[in-house]
Amino acid sequence: MVEIPQVYREIVAEERAALWELARRAGELAAAGDRDALTALADEVRARIESGEEIPRSGGHLRGNIADVVTALDAAFDRAFPVLDRRDAAGLLDVPWPTRSRAERLAMLVGERWFRPEPLVDAAIERGDARLLHLLLLGRFGAPRPPAVARALDALQALGELDESTVERTFAAYPHLWKALEDAQAACRPFVRDVADELFWRGATPKHLRPRGLRFVRRAIVGNPPHADVLGTADLTDAERAELVEWLATRPPTDVERAFELRSLAGDADALLPVRGLTQGLKLYLLCRDGTEPYDLAEIQAAAAEAGEQDTTRILGLCPSEAVEAALGRNRGAVEKRVRHNALEGIAAYGLLPLEPGETALSRYTFLREVAKRGPKLGPNRRHSHAAAVDLALVHLAQVAGFPDAARLEWHCEAEIAQTPAVLHHGDYTATVHADGTDAAIEVDRAGKRLRSVPQEIRKHPGYPALREHQDRLRDQARRMRTGLLERLVATAGTVTPDELERLRRLPAGAAMLPSLLWLDAAGTIGLLSDVDTGHPLTAVHPWHLYERGTLSHWQSQIVASRVKQPVRQAFRELYLLTPAERETRDHSTRFANHRVNGKVAGQLLSARGWRVGHEHDEHPATRPVPGGLTAALRCEFHGYFGLDDVVLGELSMLDGATAVPLESVDPVAFSEVMRDLDLVVSVAGTDPDAYASPLAAQSRAQLLAALIRDLNLTRVTIEGTTAVVRGSRATYQVHLNSGSIHLDPAGHLCVVPAAFGTKPHTRLFLPFADEDPMTSVVLSKILLLSEDESITDESILSQLPRVPQ
Repeated sequence: MVEIPQVYREIVAEERAALWELARRAGELAAAGDRDALTALADEVRARIESGEEIPRSGGHLRGNIADVVTALDAAFDRAFPVLDRRDAAGLLDVPWPTRSRAERLAMLVGERWFRPEPLVDAAIERGDARLLHLLLLGRFGAPRPPAVARALDALQALGELDESTVERTFAAYPHLWKALEDAQAACRPFVRDVADELFWRGATPKHLRPRGLRFVRRAIVGNPPHADVLGTADLTDAERAELVEWLATRPPTDVERAFELRSLAGDADALLPVRGLTQGLKLYLLCRDGTEPYDLAEIQAAAAEAGEQDTTRILGLCPSEAVEAALGRNRGAVEKRVRHNALEGIAAYGLLPLEPGETALSRYTFLREVAKRGPKLGPNRRHSHAAAVDLALVHLAQVAGFPDAARLEWHCEAEIAQTPAVLHHGDYTATVHADGTDAAIEVDRAGKRLRSVPQEIRKHPGYPALREHQDRLRDQARRMRTGLLERLVATAGTVTPDELERLRRLPAGAAMLPSLLWLDAAGTIGLLSDVDTGHPLTAVHPWHLYERGTLSHWQSQIVASRVKQPVRQAFRELYLLTPAERETRDHSTRFANHRVNGKVAGQLLSARGWRVGHEHDEHPATRPVPGGLTAALRCEFHGYFGLDDVVLGELSMLDGATAVPLESVDPVAFSEVMRDLDLVVSVAGTDPDAYASPLAAQSRAQLLAALIRDLNLTRVTIEGTTAVVRGSRATYQVHLNSGSIHLDPAGHLCVVPAAFGTKPHTRLFLPFADEDPMTSVVLSKILLLSEDESITDESILSQLPRVPQ
């Protein structure tokens, strides 16, 4: 039984009692051999479960608490409908209730742990088995995914077995059926569409589809039938639109308003503007209705001038547009309120508001950066749309402030932030904010002497909060550059032009961090910024470039020997290459398939790395754009939506549209970064932490350790696979590079766990990247500690080690 919140316990108990009564009846009917009554009862049980599972009733807590009821139902139906041939898929499916024993046999038929209907769909299509296809479309043992449904309907039509009842039943079971048919360019679409129109006329409403013809629109306007809003949005031809305009000219104003309302939903109400007396407002109306983002400020202003003040007001009443109204300065208060509530359209429109007296582009830019900080606290997909809304607001602000593009606005404002003097004078004290590349500090002088800390006299001064605010701005600037721009450049092997590089170097953070990265110049030279030609575009080096040239180990050693702390992982970044298995499967990878992860944690991790996560009905519930116009697409198995429960990862493909491309044709940098994302998800979100240890994480630490060994001349340490072997004076130790656990030869475990171990690094430890990686610090600190075990003084460690011979 699953834990039930108190508020739902009474309802769940009531529903369980009702279902137990149905299970009792099922047992009686099975004993009597009444199959027809059992078939009707199965439908009643399903309806009862579905209504009882609804959120307003039980909060979705019913299904998890009826396993015993389902077992009783299974027994009754297995008794009344015995399996005659366990190899006959159609016979196994042809039962009104999906019993567990039949589901297990179906899973065996398709050779998987759990039954998936898609393999049987394809087998039925190949054999021309109409009965099996009809049974699969019932979905009693699991609904096929929409693409498989489209293939099944096409096959039934080719066999002459597609009828109206099948289409009607399939529409009811698959809300996104028409989209699946469109995506598949299914040959059965004309027949399905004709059936759908008849369903509309009879009062049914196939979901996510509109009827066709003027008859539906007239019925919606005059008769006000059920679902009038659906009928009134029927697809019309140009001739039908012209006929509608003529007809409305003879109708009362209420019908005209109703028609305009309905056709606004359909997206073609502009054809009715002459009936409303708005012949000069077409451009403005179209901008309000379909204005594409980003909005063109000059275009909005010109369209409003053409319409005139009075018609502009009427058009905005007919077709409200937050962005257009903001560009005309009509809704400042409403937009500012929407921004406070993180409304995406409000954030985008905020950038279009005219600058008020005393308001500067910098002040609005700074405010939008504060708004952007709220994004990571939102849901997995919401954070993407929130960030996109902020970016759109900056594009709009650039137009308002007279900059050619958002990048120029950003460089200008960031430079102003960095160069704005922040000084506080108080008596003998002078306090300033000093930017030191990746950080910013408040420094205080007294009579020309630098103080070690900020005295209370300055902390209590009314001007001190302004200093702290400026300090935070500079820190944010450095953080954005490191985790945003530089991480993106390295992850995509991105390029910067000389002009862009010069602007970045003017910022304190840029001046401090850019020289620590490796760059590839136009002549093909790889080196630090001081060693390459900056007069032409530069490409941020990805470890793939070093691997391809055979210089990865060389540059890792150089970075360590030169004590270069890179702002992001670059030389020691995990590199994922195609495996022999992936070359054999060609267009998909199963490297991380069958790993079970926590859905909520996995969704957050993927979202933070640019993935969009969906629901169980998506063929690929996790997708991410990949350079080159491709999409990384991950199959998953889970219930509901991504964060509801555990997720079992499936195969990964790289799609060009809907077609999987050979993995060998994918840019190696893009492939590596996608696999790096998935490795992180399995490592961090895995439901069994001991079941998986990332081999690439261990390899990365091994590479770092190898570079340190060469640099520090650690003759006692060698690397053997995922283990560092340390030959100390007291013993030989094996340190696992993923977990940090220490094995003591010849047998035993060494526990090295002072309370704060790893938080204070070993004096000789150097990490050549700024990323937070506590485990790497812990592992390397242990290795360095054990390589000098004769100097260990901690009694808790010494008590576990052999004594040094005297």
